[in-house]
Amino acid sequence: MTDRATASIPHEQAVGGSVTVKDVARRAGVSASTVSNVLHGRSSVAPEIRDRVEAAISEVGYVPSAAGRLLRGGRSEIVQLALPDIRSPYYSALAHTVIRQARALDLVVVVEETTGDAEQERRVASSHPNRGIGGTLICPVALSSEDLAGLRPRTPTVLLGEHTAGDVFDQVCTDSRAAAQEVAEHLLGTGRRHLAFVGSPNGAGTGPGTLRLKGLREALREHGLTLAEGAVLPAASFDRETGARVGARIADARAGGLEIDAVVCATDELAVGILHALRGRGVRVPEDVAVTGWDDAPESRYLSPSLTTVAHDLDDVAAAALRLVVGRKADPTRPPSRHVSPHRLVVRESTAPPA
Repeated sequence: MTDRATASIPHEQAVGGSVTVKDVARRAGVSASTVSNVLHGRSSVAPEIRDRVEAAISEVGYVPSAAGRLLRGGRSEIVQLALPDIRSPYYSALAHTVIRQARALDLVVVVEETTGDAEQERRVASSHPNRGIGGTLICPVALSSEDLAGLRPRTPTVLLGEHTAGDVFDQVCTDSRAAAQEVAEHLLGTGRRHLAFVGSPNGAGTGPGTLRLKGLREALREHGLTLAEGAVLPAASFDRETGARVGARIADARAGGLEIDAVVCATDELAVGILHALRGRGVRVPEDVAVTGWDDAPESRYLSPSLTTVAHDLDDVAAAALRLVVGRKADPTRPPSRHVSPHRLVVRESTAPPA
């Protein structure tokens, strides 16, 4: 009688005790390079071919070699952490914290960079268990809430961020709207009245930039204030270079008569670029314009002036996300959970009251 573990592949392939990429390719009727493209998540593979290869992976029981050694040895479970840009100070700090906390749980973390590509995010969020992944933590930036709600993850998957995704994912987030209200109250308390916001691409959806903008507007409304026309500046990317370009626009707008005495940035990286551009245009911070960031990146405390920012509790984010992955693996049928991690406003020199 054929052994159950090897019944799905021809006997001569199973004798050696190792299923290979070639075995998957034969089962799917494709080349080994196509299988490799699917395993590495390359977008060049047609969806129907990808489905056929993934079905073959499941049928023959293929596990990639590095993951397979860990899983067969019974030493550790692999958790995939998918981030849009590992160069970002916030995402690198998050990865460091997740890896440190996962080690204490005997979990191995594999970091994947999605580059903010929707197809990459979709692939990661639908990870196939036979790729050796026992759970996934993902920070999506390209997929909309509607996209996420339509996915059906095949391993325990935790959404990091404030998208809504129906009843599909466990989720860990911070309350961006509440934090934005705290930022606004702080700036108003220093006497600023003409605020600008940098970081919402189009004012729609439920991404962090949009939620932070909503919180800012709500706080201003309570004081009978609004954001002026032209004071909401979109940012295609949340990085320093984009911040520098937007900062130059802010300086030009002020020179043209638009009143702006405070700028709220969706990330510290945007704020760094804006500080650089304002300084180059002769705009003083905080005397002329206050600037705030988001994420409490390490460089924010060493800038001149040091940057007022919103700090996340990354230890809590990591612990909650890993706890949800482990809990989902133990009980796949339980309803999805949403954990809100704490935040705090860190006040520094960039928002000192004007003289």
